[in-house]
Amino acid sequence: MSGATTGKIGTYKGDITAYLNQRTGKFEPKECLNNRFLYHFLLTQVSNMYKMAGGGAQPNLSSNDLKSKIVIPVPPLPVQEEIVRILDNFAELQAELQAELQAELQKRLQQYNYYRDKLLSFNDLNGGGYAVSVEWKKLGEIGKVCMCKRILKEQTSSTGDIPFFKIGTFGGRADAYISKELFDEYVKKYSYPKKGDILISAAGTIGRTVVFDGSPSYFQDSNIVWLKHDESVVLNSYLRYIYSLNPWAVSTGGTIARLYNDNILNAVIPVPPLTEQQRIVDILDRFNTLTTDITAGLPAEIEARRKQYEYYRDQLLTFKQKA
Repeated sequence: MSGATTGKIGTYKGDITAYLNQRTGKFEPKECLNNRFLYHFLLTQVSNMYKMAGGGAQPNLSSNDLKSKIVIPVPPLPVQEEIVRILDNFAELQAELQAELQAELQKRLQQYNYYRDKLLSFNDLNGGGYAVSVEWKKLGEIGKVCMCKRILKEQTSSTGDIPFFKIGTFGGRADAYISKELFDEYVKKYSYPKKGDILISAAGTIGRTVVFDGSPSYFQDSNIVWLKHDESVVLNSYLRYIYSLNPWAVSTGGTIARLYNDNILNAVIPVPPLTEQQRIVDILDRFNTLTTDITAGLPAEIEARRKQYEYYRDQLLTFKQKA
């Protein structure tokens, strides 16, 4: 009834009594109205309910508005039941496809993780020792931790030329910007990642990585860092997979874990020859592609099923009102 999920519709399928807080409302249909029919119909009204609530950051939906402004078609109960049967079948097909996606994706992720861990542990798959020489080095022996210059709140705006990524928007869409003039000045004067560097989250989701694509953007100091190093020793693409193993010990002080520079610099990683690093990257990239293919492919099918459901739902639930 209020907040970010205003207008969201759901059904309670539990067998025990549940309690609702003041932000959640409950529909109790009369005998002339099938509960599942009401559910499917209300799904067509989500955007209308959000508008009725006023939208914005703090929408609030009143029960009086719901009762007075939403007009519900009430065909005979047998018609309602047939519509429910059809729409429930569509919803069930969509749920089955979603479950298939999750199961297949989980299998591929397990397969990927298995080979990643085997390849990066540098133990021969047959137990006979690794075929190439491998050095174990601290990241501090390979490079140094860098970060962007601190950006003050008053230097940002909600619109602008250069996206500024904070820990909350890292890997997503920026909600703050800095001017191009400030960006150009800071890039010249202070540390700035090069294309292909692996950016690391030092707070929030600890150790999350993003490959910097080189597009003009700026990153929150100390919370988003990278290792400046010589790629003739360690490839960035290899480091990305090493980082996925979370090789650092995380300090936990207070409520939020944090990755300090020393945690990164003291992390010990295997460093095989460049040719072996590239071979490992090529193998893991192929596994990544398999995972990405299913992540991109089946959701498209699920989206098509969802649109199919919505099309038939809207067709079945559109009734001509009597004059």
